[in-house]
Amino acid sequence: MSPDAPARVAGFALLASGANFSCEVLQALIDRAYPPALLVLPEYPPAAKPDANHNNLATVAPERRLLTLAQGIEIAHVPAREQAEFARRVEQQQIAFLLVACWPYLIESGLIESAAKAALNLHPSLLPNYRGPNPLSQQWSAGDFNFGVSLHLLNQRFDQGDIIAQSGLADTGEQSRRSTIERRCAEQGVELFITAVERYPNWNPVVQVR
Repeated sequence: MSPDAPARVAGFALLASGANFSCEVLQALIDRAYPPALLVLPEYPPAAKPDANHNNLATVAPERRLLTLAQGIEIAHVPAREQAEFARRVEQQQIAFLLVACWPYLIESGLIESAAKAALNLHPSLLPNYRGPNPLSQQWSAGDFNFGVSLHLLNQRFDQGDIIAQSGLADTGEQSRRSTIERRCAEQGVELFITAVERYPNWNPVVQVR
């Protein structure tokens, strides 16, 4: 890593849900000394039962591991209805990049455009294959063990933005554990992100064909 790298990456925010892939991405960023300046967490509708007043306002906390990893990192909670307000904060803080790793709802165009440089998503498949919220489950069900990770620009369609970079995983097969695949996708995805940051704006985005 070059001596000035921390200053260049200090202005990015990670949008993460607390899913295992989110945790692995944050772990990989920390391991590479590229922690986000801001960790952004969603607020969910209730998973099982309403709150004591019988209102569906209870929230599901992210996994404890994510919060443990995030010690020392500023955290923001941004439910879907508050995206416009958060976009103003992104602009005010001059956050250069938004990096998404498992997010439960579509990100509004105003929030995408609020990043000073780019809003990106890490998706654990070789897009355009296996879009959607559970790509690894889809891929295992299909008997396809050609695993990989994609870094793509965000747009107003889930997992359909132009691809900045992709990386396939070597030596994977039916005996591979899902947790191992997720960890390796996260590690290689973080390398793609770091490289993209260092090369910005010299990118050659590839349009997804389907």
